Amino acid sequence: MFERAIVALRSLPPETRFKKLTAAEILEQLERSMASRRRLEDLDNELALESVVRENEDERSLDVLEEFVDGVIGHADYGRDSALYESLGFVRKSKRKSGLTRRRKEKGGTPMP
Repeated sequence: MFERAIVALRSLPPETRFKKLTAAEILEQLERSMASRRRLEDLDNELALESVVRENEDERSLDVLEEFVDGVIGHADYGRDSALYESLGFVRKSKRKSGLTRRRKEKGGTPMP
């Protein structure tokens, strides 16, 4: 819509008046709108490109982080029971529950099968 008006206005003498505005003033306003639209399009493209870059870097970072965690686990001074391991969001080996549980008894006092 703006593009057609811009093309039409460029074919006119700049001093041509339409109500209160000259062709040059109208053209100037329309070109500002188009500049803003182009800038937004550029930013959208830049955002899409940066999203791809971020995804690629995140994949690499996850690989590095996995190697780091494996290194902490295998390190003689750290391992699965260290504060470093816990600070990475894992539960220390010594703080894990054993997994053993007792069966609940039924109301009558006899164990469930």
